[in-house]
Amino acid sequence: MKRKEVIVDTNALLIPGEFGVDIFEELARLGYVHILVPKKVLTELDRLRQGPRLKGKEKIAANVGYSLIHKYTDASEQEQERMPTGCTVSISIEEGEGEKGEEDTDEMIVALALKRKAAVLTNDEDLRTKLSQAGIATVYLRGRNRLEESD
Repeated sequence: MKRKEVIVDTNALLIPGEFGVDIFEELARLGYVHILVPKKVLTELDRLRQGPRLKGKEKIAANVGYSLIHKYTDASEQEQERMPTGCTVSISIEEGEGEKGEEDTDEMIVALALKRKAAVLTNDEDLRTKLSQAGIATVYLRGRNRLEESD
C-alpha cells in the first residue's frame, strides 16, 4: 500500500485556530501519513502572523498554525509517535523554492504536488481549480468541522 502524502497550503494552517479542527487527525482519518509543509508556506504564514494585515481571531489562528507546525516538526521520535496514526510532518525545501515572489506560492505547490504525486490541503478556491485542472487531488474543509477529499 502506497503511503499517502499531502502538501499543506498556508490557509489550511489557519483551520485549527479558526474552526477548532485538528487537521492532523483529519488527515490521518483520510489515510494521509506524510504531511509536507513547504518552507515557502511556513515563511508566508510567519509573515502573516507578524504583519499588520491580520488582526484578532485571524492573527490568533496564524499563531496557532505556526506553533502546531513547529511542535510537530521539532518533535522527538516519541512525540512523533503520539501523532495521529503515525503521521509525520516535515518542512520541505524544494529546489528553486524561494527564487520567485510570494505570488508564485500556488504555482510552486502545484509543481511540487505533481512531482511528488501528492494531494494538497487548501481552502483557496483558485488553487483548488488549478489543482483540479492538473489532475491533483485536494483536501479541503467541509462543513466547518471535517476535512474531505476530492479527485
